[in-house]
Amino acid sequence: MKKNSKIIKNFKKILIANRGEIAVRIMKTAKNLGLKTVAVYSDEDSDSLHAKLADEKINIGKGPSAESYLSIKTIVNAAKNTKSDAIHPGYGFLSENADFAKKCKKEKLIFIGPDYKTIEAMGNKKIAKSIAMKVGVPCLDDYSILSDEKMVKVNQKAKNIGYPIMLKATNGGGGKGMRLVLEQKDLKSSLNLAKAESMSAFGSDDIIIEKALIKPRHIEVQIFGDNFGNFIHLGERDCSVQRRHQKIIEESPSPAVDDDLRKNMGEVACAAAKEINYSGAGTVEFLLDENKNFYFLEMNTRLQVEHPVTELVTDLDLVEMQLKVADGQALGLTQEDIELYGHAMEVRLYAEDPSNNFMPSTGKIEVWSPDSSSDTRYDNGIVEGQTISPFYDPMIAKVISKGKDREEAITKLRQSLLKTALFGIKNNRDFLISILSSAAFKSSEVNTSFLENNKFDDSAVSLKEVEKAIIGAVIFIDLEAQENKMVSLGLEPELKGWSNIKNLKYPITLKVAEEVISIELAFKGLTSFDVLNSGTVYKVAYKNDIIMIDGNEYPVFFSEVKNNTLFINISDFSFKAERVTSSSISQEIEDQGNVLAPMHGVIKEIFVSNGDKVEKGQIIFILEAMKMQHEVSATGTGLVSEVNVNEGDQVEAEQQLLNIETEE
Repeated sequence: MKKNSKIIKNFKKILIANRGEIAVRIMKTAKNLGLKTVAVYSDEDSDSLHAKLADEKINIGKGPSAESYLSIKTIVNAAKNTKSDAIHPGYGFLSENADFAKKCKKEKLIFIGPDYKTIEAMGNKKIAKSIAMKVGVPCLDDYSILSDEKMVKVNQKAKNIGYPIMLKATNGGGGKGMRLVLEQKDLKSSLNLAKAESMSAFGSDDIIIEKALIKPRHIEVQIFGDNFGNFIHLGERDCSVQRRHQKIIEESPSPAVDDDLRKNMGEVACAAAKEINYSGAGTVEFLLDENKNFYFLEMNTRLQVEHPVTELVTDLDLVEMQLKVADGQALGLTQEDIELYGHAMEVRLYAEDPSNNFMPSTGKIEVWSPDSSSDTRYDNGIVEGQTISPFYDPMIAKVISKGKDREEAITKLRQSLLKTALFGIKNNRDFLISILSSAAFKSSEVNTSFLENNKFDDSAVSLKEVEKAIIGAVIFIDLEAQENKMVSLGLEPELKGWSNIKNLKYPITLKVAEEVISIELAFKGLTSFDVLNSGTVYKVAYKNDIIMIDGNEYPVFFSEVKNNTLFINISDFSFKAERVTSSSISQEIEDQGNVLAPMHGVIKEIFVSNGDKVEKGQIIFILEAMKMQHEVSATGTGLVSEVNVNEGDQVEAEQQLLNIETEE
């Protein structure tokens, strides 16, 4: 769409009360409509992409969300100081905070979202459920837990509902403050974690207990309303592939939803929206059981993370629609105007370690190279050199594809991920590729327990460190050959066709995953080698971006050298190979008595003191990082000799928290 300032009449400058990819996404549409944009940023985000792309930027405080992105007063003042007319909250942070929307209204700032009374009603899961039941939407049994309620009573209510149960933050969303409880013995500890997480993320520890469906699909319907009584839905999204109740793959349309079910779910979703005079973008979420019965889950009164899949199958710009409704315009669409074309799929790139229970990862991004060879859409807010902070959600980018059908969408998405490079932090790129490659996912028989039931590895490719070193060595030599304008691997132009090529040898030492490996490449031809390591000879060839090791093929999708380190994507596997120029390499020895922080974060609770006896695996700390509560366990059995941190301390990854004098 061409820029046209006349499209939006009632505001000219938008402050985006968010960060990262969603801030960048909103800016794109705002600028297309001729609107000026203001970015807010914390100290941690001073060099962030969203701050660089905005027309103006303003610092709103320190890294912790409570001191920046969750400060209503600070953000409203920022809007007034920059003479902004409107505020777009994005998702997360204050997007579903009724007090924030109310404050905007009081200060005569246009809030790009529904009225604060609507947010207040639908943000409370108990009230939202009552509204859903009023318009005939089936709901699961539940029970609200008061902050001071005795555990005996909670146990009894949970027993009455019947296990399994789900604990949910009353005012929450995004998977935070949620715990699945299968047995009564786990209720107390799960409730404490849910309460702490909810308080941290939403400023409230109110929790509800709800009957849990074990293997449902998570289906949500995108709705839109305006201020003229018009309501439409834009089809559904299937968000069943999740970890820790947070989505990682979304698609539209859902493979489990036929036309009749889509019509039925869409109509009740619109009925719920109409009941509260909803205005703007909203999402009504459902659980769908194996018999195609659906139950109301919640309503999100904001733009969803996964909105791009709806945009691709409807050819509509949902942010543009939000802005026009906030401007006082009618939707200009009827339900009959909405058609779904093709199939769209989105994966979320998280800064986390799938091999370590999806623990969040922090650190500097060394390489970020999205695939530029296809029409795959990338929504991201990251740049190379940026440091991923422990203060915010670990999702750093989204990759979205569209195909004529589900199979094509999967194929295109997988191919783009193969060519996408992300290094410097632990991340789930390889894990996502593994899911997309699996027969289980391709069959479309997924549910919210899909990841638990299929136990995906980080990668379908299993390589020994020496094989990684061989691949790294071959690519290093090839890149050097290209740099020196050689006509073939390792050969000067005048040596081409030389009969004694087989006498050429190339020694190289590489460090791969903390292991130092020395190998020698003996040229057998222009593109073939014998590779010697510790008395073992490997037959290797490299041609047309395919490396063969003893007959096994490994396609090379990405390679780049920075500071003598080679970053490589092969098949569904990524790794680094560092060229070593010195034979002396220091080796760190793990001390089983040391308890180290698994990530950057804040110590929320400490359960032991000096002199206490602990058992291996005993929970001794609660560490909060990226809005989630994580349990840190003892690494051995023995006596606590020294606790090195206090509650409230900010700690670094691998910082020593405690020492245990382990038993012999």
